[in-house]
Amino acid sequence: KMAKKDTLLEEAAMSAAGIQQTHVIGTFVLVLLVITLFGLMGLKTITWTLLLLLNLVLFSYLMKLTIDSGLNAPVGPDGEPIGDDSSDEEDDDDDDYEDEEGDYKPPAEKEPSGLPPIS
Repeated sequence: KMAKKDTLLEEAAMSAAGIQQTHVIGTFVLVLLVITLFGLMGLKTITWTLLLLLNLVLFSYLMKLTIDSGLNAPVGPDGEPIGDDSSDEEDDDDDDYEDEEGDYKPPAEKEPSGLPPIS
């Protein structure tokens, strides 16, 4: 079962492409029927080629879903991530503390005994 977010993303991507879920299922069943017919007719080369192509397409789709789910960016209706446009320098969170000096004091410098100075 897909997560609600993934389901909404898939529905948005399919509606942006202008297809419905019944079209996808119908096409998948038709491709399987054609592969089965070629297999029953004894055409091994074309049957194996179509099976390998089907596996490649399904694996590519799985990788697309995996990569898209790994993105932590908001995704638009076309499936592309929405860019972050809030990179203005005036939006930095540490502006209040830029003028303050910390209370860190570096250790006092003293020459180690018996070693020549580093130059």
